[in-house]
Amino acid sequence: MNKQAYLAALEKALKAKGVGDCADILEEYAEHFDMKTADGYGEEEIAARLGSPEEIAAQFEGMLSEQGDRAGSKIATGIGLFFAGILAGSLLLILYVWVFVLGVFALAGGVLGVMALTGQSAAFGITLIPQMPFVSALLLGIALLVLGMLAAMGTEYCRLYTTQLLRVYARWHKAVRSGTLRTMPPIQKYPAIAPKKRRIMRGMTLIVLVIFIITFIAGAISMMLIASSFEPWHVWNWFR
Repeated sequence: MNKQAYLAALEKALKAKGVGDCADILEEYAEHFDMKTADGYGEEEIAARLGSPEEIAAQFEGMLSEQGDRAGSKIATGIGLFFAGILAGSLLLILYVWVFVLGVFALAGGVLGVMALTGQSAAFGITLIPQMPFVSALLLGIALLVLGMLAAMGTEYCRLYTTQLLRVYARWHKAVRSGTLRTMPPIQKYPAIAPKKRRIMRGMTLIVLVIFIITFIAGAISMMLIASSFEPWHVWNWFR
């Protein structure tokens, strides 16, 4: 059974059991299909792992009956969700701030790398790149550029990861509030990235990291050789 057929059968089974909010439930299961498909699973395999639509609809019907018997627990649930929201919101805010910091670092690395490669040392009257021989500036400029690229890739992954955590919490909050936590399909904590894209990202990260290490070490050695000192910054008076 493919995705379309499974969702159609699930909708029919939910309506037959008198379960409300079918659209929200179907949206959750459609999202589950999309995430698992992105991980390389086939639609038939995903449907088989979820179980039959009739079994899922029966679980939702049972949950609705339990909700009617435990209506008094809604206040306690609401209080718990309130404090959980504060904690989760604080954590997500910290993670998004970290994403912003990484993005700024990536931009700074790119700007400094371009400045070093073009021989510019100051911007807005502030010296950002100290004077150094052309060869050293070239190597360190490349190192800064690839460091910026590495930080940019880290920024994108952290953004995807934080956004996925936000979706996980939103789904959990909604399921707890509606009393359907046990019947919703599992949602993964890590961002859904297609296998091919994941391999490309890993390969690019490794290549960029190797280039950074090589160019940074080569740049540092070239400065020491040209200055005939292990502390070329003192020879060239960088800090005066």
